[in-house]
Amino acid sequence: MTITRHDVLRMMLAGTAFFPGAAFAQSAASETANGMLAPWSGATEIGPKPLTFTVVGDNTALARPGVFDQTMTQVSWLQPDFVMSIGDVIEGYAEDAETVARRWMEAEQSIAKLGCPFLVCGGNHDLSNPVYAEAWTQRFGRPWRSFEYKNALFLILCTEDPVIPLTSKASATFNAMVDLVATDFDRAQQELGAFLALPEIVASRDLTNQVNISDEQVGWAVDTLAQNRDAQWTFVFLHKPAWKSEDRQFMKIQAALGDRPHTVFGGHTHYATHEVIAGRDYVNLGTSGGIRTRPGPGNLDHVINVTLTTKGPVYANLRLTGLLDLAGQSGQTLAY
Repeated sequence: MTITRHDVLRMMLAGTAFFPGAAFAQSAASETANGMLAPWSGATEIGPKPLTFTVVGDNTALARPGVFDQTMTQVSWLQPDFVMSIGDVIEGYAEDAETVARRWMEAEQSIAKLGCPFLVCGGNHDLSNPVYAEAWTQRFGRPWRSFEYKNALFLILCTEDPVIPLTSKASATFNAMVDLVATDFDRAQQELGAFLALPEIVASRDLTNQVNISDEQVGWAVDTLAQNRDAQWTFVFLHKPAWKSEDRQFMKIQAALGDRPHTVFGGHTHYATHEVIAGRDYVNLGTSGGIRTRPGPGNLDHVINVTLTTKGPVYANLRLTGLLDLAGQSGQTLAY
């Protein structure tokens, strides 16, 4: 079959969907052979849309106003199949259910801008005490799960199993700063150093960095991997980068992953890193709104767009201040 320029024009005017497949390539070869230049190159068959999803980093602790909200708008431009949050979507450590519900409602108003499913891996803020854990269960059910989609296995782990509450004093101090960030961001920035040096905040760091993965969850993860050996690729998500602390429970899951093709995503540290462990990518995301923790190249607001090709995943690491609309604007005012 040869498609002429006249045929192409006729189909375009008729609004017919036209795909430059084998017939189009044949036409290109014919016209090139006749000494005519074709305005395309390397035409190939176009098949179904490959798996594409976007991974989003921490919004909290001490979320900079507006960054996460605009991130949802920016990610909608990418049109992924779905978005995977690495956790810490809402501020944690409140002790009343009304505040927790309000925080989820505010986050969900921003998430609605995506126009696609939003999946979340529970962070230490999202699951910071029994009140938060109950709110999570009501919204999402169990905080670890898996699913298959487009020949890929997605394993969502929980590093807050069980949850790790702070003292009431540390929680109250933290939430006072949350309120200040929301009402007077400039003043909060000036007071941030003193806040981080407060004894109750310093003492809480060991708790907020602790990884908890129960025996039940490990058993479930190992069984899930065994039952899904034929997946083209396995993507693993957990909020705290347990591989950095050599957590023994996570190491059991790593052993079950074995040599199967896989990628692991974490967050929590607010600092982006990439490591290759046993030939596999371990990606620790920076932030999508959370506070700066230390200087360096990993201190950035970003998302990672993942496309699973027949040769494996392709990653596009997108800085929020560089993800622009047609006017050349990111819409971000407080992003790094």
